[in-house]
Amino acid sequence: MKSEWKTTETNRRARFYTLTAAGRKQMGIELSKFEQMITAIGRVLADAEEAG
Repeated sequence: MKSEWKTTETNRRARFYTLTAAGRKQMGIELSKFEQMITAIGRVLADAEEAG
């Protein structure tokens, strides 16, 4: 992640962050893991609903 100080629309100083290429790559990896977890949870819930 990259950051820099800028002035906002209301003339206040604030730090702005930008996602780097490495950060985008890591975010893709984490998103894939998260989607796999959501799929697994969905399967567990569907099985529980069928059994219940």
